[in-house]
Amino acid sequence: MKIIGLKTPVIKPRDDLIEIVLEAVNKNEDLRDGDVLIIASSAISTANGYVRKLSDVEATERARKLGEKSGLDEKFVEIVIHKADKILSVGENCLLTLKNGMLRINAGVDSSNAPPNHVLVMPDNPDREAEEILQKINNETGKKIGVVISDSHIQPLRLGTTGLAVGVAGIEATIDCRGKTDLYERPLTMTFRAVADQLASAAQLVMGETDDQVPAVLIRGVKVNLTGKSETPKISPKRDIYADLLEIRK
Repeated sequence: MKIIGLKTPVIKPRDDLIEIVLEAVNKNEDLRDGDVLIIASSAISTANGYVRKLSDVEATERARKLGEKSGLDEKFVEIVIHKADKILSVGENCLLTLKNGMLRINAGVDSSNAPPNHVLVMPDNPDREAEEILQKINNETGKKIGVVISDSHIQPLRLGTTGLAVGVAGIEATIDCRGKTDLYERPLTMTFRAVADQLASAAQLVMGETDDQVPAVLIRGVKVNLTGKSETPKISPKRDIYADLLEIRK
């Protein structure tokens, strides 16, 4: 498997992100069938103008109270309130939220890699964004590939971030291993492989978190099932083993 970082100029609002990414691909390799393109959600948010200016935000009483409790700026909190599907709990400098069917810190609202006094917000429908990117690349190149929109994610009780697939198109996001056997020929009854998340984490090794200017990664030689359509690894709270503990079934 090859993991190829795609270095680009700094992405700006209204940039043609696909053109920039494909140009970066062509500097390294020709795009091939079966490739998987990982694109940072921050690059998509920037190019599509999903940016909020903090000085334009007026904080409500709820935002002020949550800001005092968490230590977050009240205007930042106001944006989180609007973008979150549900606020679950308050921590030090963070709000645990549900966003797009995923547990996210601060609903994915982020001040890193955003201009001063601005924050980036997550696309409202990352799976649709991934599918639109897939179709554009297919129309321009004719190649059958996969697209994963990735974002940094903090695992409970773990220090540091890993990659999370927040939007997927063109490949099966998970592989059902139920019915297959382990090393001792015992059938697996619950196991799914989170392929899209694994690819997002692999890509983050070369994307970095600071000023690397690698908003996209090309992964080649990995065995994935191409589908040509939008996929998602998300499940409903009714199927999630942590849902009762987090009180998110309702």
